[in-house]
Amino acid sequence: MDQIIIDIIDRDFDLAEKELVINELLSIDLSHVMAAPEYNLKNTRLAILKLAKGELSEVIELTKRAKIDFRDVIMWAMQEK
Repeated sequence: MDQIIIDIIDRDFDLAEKELVINELLSIDLSHVMAAPEYNLKNTRLAILKLAKGELSEVIELTKRAKIDFRDVIMWAMQEK
């Protein structure tokens, strides 16, 4: 996983939640983000972290939504000010 993602997790989540957040984000793979581009995978994970604002329950819910259509999560993150 990209270091910037790890840094955000370290900043936004307590020690007990970090492993759970990482596992949730790792459950999204290339098959969920139109296969080839790693770029989409990274952006999806970053969008989830941005929207979750340090809430584990939000990471779980947003991960579920991203597996349905990752573009929704990216769009929501872009719309957030």
